[in-house]
Amino acid sequence: MITAVILQARLDSTRLPRKALLDLGGKTVLTRVMQALSEVSADMYVLACDAASEEYFAPLAAECGFICIAGPKEDVLSRFCQVIRKVGAVTILRATGDNPFVFHEAAEASLKRYATLVKDGRKIDYFTFSGLPHGSGVEVMDGRSLLRAETMTDSSWDREHVGPALYNHTDEFVCVREPAPESWYFPSMRTTIDTKEDYDRAVLMYRYLSGHGISFPPSVSEIVAAWSYATRPVVCIPSVSEGQGTGHFVRIGSLVRSLRENWQISVYVPPDMEIPFSIPEDIASCVVHSLPARAHLIILDHFQTDSDQMERLSSIGPVVALDEGGQGRARADYLLDIIPALGRQRIGANRRDHSFIPLPKNRRMTLPDTVRTVLVVAGGENASGLARPVADMLVLLNYDVTVVDPAASGLQRTSTSLVISGPIENLREKLCHYDLVVTHYGFTAIEAAAAGCRVLLFAPSRYHYRLGREYGFQVLPVDRISLNAIEKMLRTPYTPPFVPGIGSVQCDLVSEMIRLAGGSRNSCPFCGNSVRPRILYRAPDRSVARCSSCGMIYLHFFAGSTSAYTKSYFFEEYRSQYGKTYLEDFNAIRGDGLKRIQIIDTIQKHSLPHLEPTQKSLLDIGCAYGPFLDAARFRLWRPFGTDINEDAVAYVRDTLGISAVVSSFPAPDRDMLLDSNRFAAITLWYVIEHFQDLEPVFRRIRKLLIPGGILAFSTPSATGISARTNLRRFLERSPTDHYTIWSSSHVRKQLIRYGFTVQEIRSTGHHPERFPGAGAIKANSLLWKILYMTSRLFSLGDTFEVYAVKNGDLEDIDS
Repeated sequence: MITAVILQARLDSTRLPRKALLDLGGKTVLTRVMQALSEVSADMYVLACDAASEEYFAPLAAECGFICIAGPKEDVLSRFCQVIRKVGAVTILRATGDNPFVFHEAAEASLKRYATLVKDGRKIDYFTFSGLPHGSGVEVMDGRSLLRAETMTDSSWDREHVGPALYNHTDEFVCVREPAPESWYFPSMRTTIDTKEDYDRAVLMYRYLSGHGISFPPSVSEIVAAWSYATRPVVCIPSVSEGQGTGHFVRIGSLVRSLRENWQISVYVPPDMEIPFSIPEDIASCVVHSLPARAHLIILDHFQTDSDQMERLSSIGPVVALDEGGQGRARADYLLDIIPALGRQRIGANRRDHSFIPLPKNRRMTLPDTVRTVLVVAGGENASGLARPVADMLVLLNYDVTVVDPAASGLQRTSTSLVISGPIENLREKLCHYDLVVTHYGFTAIEAAAAGCRVLLFAPSRYHYRLGREYGFQVLPVDRISLNAIEKMLRTPYTPPFVPGIGSVQCDLVSEMIRLAGGSRNSCPFCGNSVRPRILYRAPDRSVARCSSCGMIYLHFFAGSTSAYTKSYFFEEYRSQYGKTYLEDFNAIRGDGLKRIQIIDTIQKHSLPHLEPTQKSLLDIGCAYGPFLDAARFRLWRPFGTDINEDAVAYVRDTLGISAVVSSFPAPDRDMLLDSNRFAAITLWYVIEHFQDLEPVFRRIRKLLIPGGILAFSTPSATGISARTNLRRFLERSPTDHYTIWSSSHVRKQLIRYGFTVQEIRSTGHHPERFPGAGAIKANSLLWKILYMTSRLFSLGDTFEVYAVKNGDLEDIDS
């Protein structure tokens, strides 16, 4: 039986004319598609086009070992059937000509999986892996089934797109969609070429592959890396204003040099700005004078950014702000404080770590006993003009002085004791050659301390003076720099400042930026709003915010590791938290389930009074090992479960004897069993907070739930005693896979958005010992009972349950 790869393509395209012939690394887009598909094992390779495209495509097809067969332009189903009849193909792998980055490994696996299913005796008409990028997947079909479908459908959609002729008619054809393996599962990726934006992305992807010496066709991992490069531009914004030094630009330059190989990186400098220093040639090629419409990450090293500027930048992409001291600080998505500074304590940083300061590798082992050699440097600008006057005073004190003058070039010895130097390349590594470094507060001061030099600061402003004193430096008074003052200061016993010193270990700022670039910023998972969130809590791996629109507390920015819901989650991890495994706790959880199903029963009698016993179907999303499903069955419901954990679903099915499927809700299950059912109740017990985007979740729940049906869920509470008394500690202890933290005071209004009316809210999880000052009270003591009753009376439980009804009547069931 012949297996054929059939690639459909045509020359004209409404959104991107002649896209098949566009250049992609010296070959046409269509050629690149055929190169990728040639990696798939098949008996025959066919390019199925329309008559108008044949003269352009036939030579390209022949070059790649494809047969070019022309057919109808709009009726692609008939075009495929024409090929099937002509070549006698039984198994068809369908691909399209605008997908040069097809996962050829997945295509090969699709054919093998289809063959395995057929060999096992199943009648399969259609197979595909779900979750592949848009533009990287293929479909496998039974050619005989396509011939039959051609005679059955008049739908223009079916005939244009081929696959729907089978999977839109599951009463006639058996269609299987299996979730792609994790290494191929990238449902949010887009690799197809349908628009100019798509083509520009493809060109960038090819540039990345070519730059890394990767030949075509690339592997899955190489395509993913290229896509990340093309779709995740990083914009660096350094301070270039006069009077703010060059340290911010130097730090950005160092990051750019390290990141640009694997990241599409640019340095934004405002147009028409007069920069008081020279930009290195290797960085100049990355400089842009306009901000992009969208960025994956903005690294802001701007010294001071106002609120309006920060809001504008945040609308472009997530902002990681380094040492931000402006009014916009509170609105940055992530704050990293590296240089010791004043005034930032009012708005805490996600991370405060001085070890990210680039420290010299060349260091003295001990501080100098006496001072002979002195370096005077006032930054790349010397904006204060203090370097030369200070150097002249030090010469009068009989020191050997080198002073850095940004306007000078080379070395100029003006006397036996004074050398004027132009900018010193790689100054950081040469500081250790001096006994004393005289500078103002900034990078050089801290680097000199780490190099083992004695450090004396002059202060261009009172702010610089306060900074130096705050961190233990010797600082000359503002406006009172004199020979006597310097001499007196140098006679004072020297104590190292409170900054990284000789033995300090440096952390890698590049690695930290890569970690943060791998993070994600979320809009409000409930309402989708992303405008002016108020950040409530900052930690090294996350920022938690309150939505300015709906009031939901949610995970705003996250750059940490996620939990895997493997078998160990319910056993080892569960035991470490609760002292027993999930299955050992099964009966207790089932007992809670019986209370919940009784509430659902009561509501059902009012919302669905005429529901027949056979119609009492219930879906439990995130059913785990099924204790609630078992409780629902006991109360004569027809339970159905879904969970992402295969071991848990197998237990529910095989041990409890209850129907269940593996599914990452709201994605469909493998056999699409959920879509063939409607439910009178849907429940999510401590599950709803795990969804990153709730809009598709509620949309699917509404689709599966009959009008008048019941939605019930439980979740941690933002209005419980723990959150009320210490919100910071509550958020600190909140698991990082909780994308939302619900409030019982907001939930009624919130659920109206999705067409639900709340019937009952139950405050649960009452913990008297969590009241302030009650940590040591004994359980069941008089005080414990008083606090327990107080918690129940005022709904101060740390969790709560919601029971709501879908608006509508049974007559609306098909609407």
